[in-house]
Amino acid sequence: MGQFLEYIKMALDNIRSNKGRSFLTMLGIIIGISSVVTIVSIGNGLKSDVVDAANEQTNTVTVQANTEEVTDTQIITGDDISYLETAMGDSIESITASSMYAGKCTTRKGTFDAYVTMTTPDYEHAQYTSPLVKGSYFTDMDLAGGNPVCVIDELTALYLFGNTNVVGMSFELAIDSGIEEVMITGIRETSDDMLEVEQTYQAMGLGETISIEVPYTLAESFGTPIEGFSSVSITARDTESAGRVASSAVKLLNSRHQDLGDNPFMQQKPMNLSDMLGAVMDGVTAFVALVAAISLIVGGIGVMNIMLVSVTERTREIGIRKALGARTGSIIAQFLCESAIISGMGGVIGILLGGGLTALISALEIGGIHASLSLPAVIIATLFSCGVGIVFGIYPARKAARLSPIEALRRI
Repeated sequence: MGQFLEYIKMALDNIRSNKGRSFLTMLGIIIGISSVVTIVSIGNGLKSDVVDAANEQTNTVTVQANTEEVTDTQIITGDDISYLETAMGDSIESITASSMYAGKCTTRKGTFDAYVTMTTPDYEHAQYTSPLVKGSYFTDMDLAGGNPVCVIDELTALYLFGNTNVVGMSFELAIDSGIEEVMITGIRETSDDMLEVEQTYQAMGLGETISIEVPYTLAESFGTPIEGFSSVSITARDTESAGRVASSAVKLLNSRHQDLGDNPFMQQKPMNLSDMLGAVMDGVTAFVALVAAISLIVGGIGVMNIMLVSVTERTREIGIRKALGARTGSIIAQFLCESAIISGMGGVIGILLGGGLTALISALEIGGIHASLSLPAVIIATLFSCGVGIVFGIYPARKAARLSPIEALRRI
């Protein structure tokens, strides 16, 4: 133990006597360790934010046709939807079903391709839809009568008419071979996110995004009547009751369609997004950290280079020690100790720098990132930095230990 402490003392004395050179040698290790710690911390923060967002509970559930039991999945009728609304009563806020169609709409500004959503009045409150800013949504009476009315968003209004004050105005809507003059009853808000997406589409030359929502019963006027839907989205009163609401809806629908099989309906199971996104973020973080760790290899080469220089400079010392009976293992241990200390000191500085950068990023919320310092990353970085010093110090240490005392003394 005393001999080992002597090696450490000698190593520290040599580092102090060559401060500038020693620091430059540490620099590669410092940069590598701080980069790895910072990147892993940012990755942990991003993973936490993404997983938390994926884990946000929703009170909207989906019930759909069981494809293992039925071949024709369009089996949820308008009567089924009305029955669910009555049977489930106050336990739900809304129930919606919809089908998408491709159409064309014509105004004085021209003819545009359109995405037409054939849906129910409760679609006004569907999850992820924007609120109405003008007018009102079409009603149950519009649905029952198959009235030619519609709701569009602000961006669609600008494309079709050049302004958003268009409630009560009409335009020509064509789907397949049918054409109807439809009247606008309401305008949805166009969010900033939607505007950014639209700008991206325009830059890619994909044309305007025209979105129109109409009662699904209007489909009959276009010659394509909707007999049923494959799924319904049900919004419960709260997130805690969402699972019970879905189970109840499945039982009610199964009881109404016993002729289709034992269990023609089922609750749609959402993908485990948190696990999937967490795995993706772990992979990305590991890859970027690995790229950053390449600088540690460069730093290790720097350690080996400076230790080789040290061997050359201390040829006389090595020769005298060997002439006085120093063993090969003692010489190797001395130089390995010195290279490990240089790398270890660089690792400590790098960890402190990485921790400081992590705290700064979190405090300033740069890019909206909440970085989280990773203890495993700190431990691994510490061990790795010392390991770099030992691995890259082996060759210089062995070279020093193999010096012949006669040849070493002859070079004095």
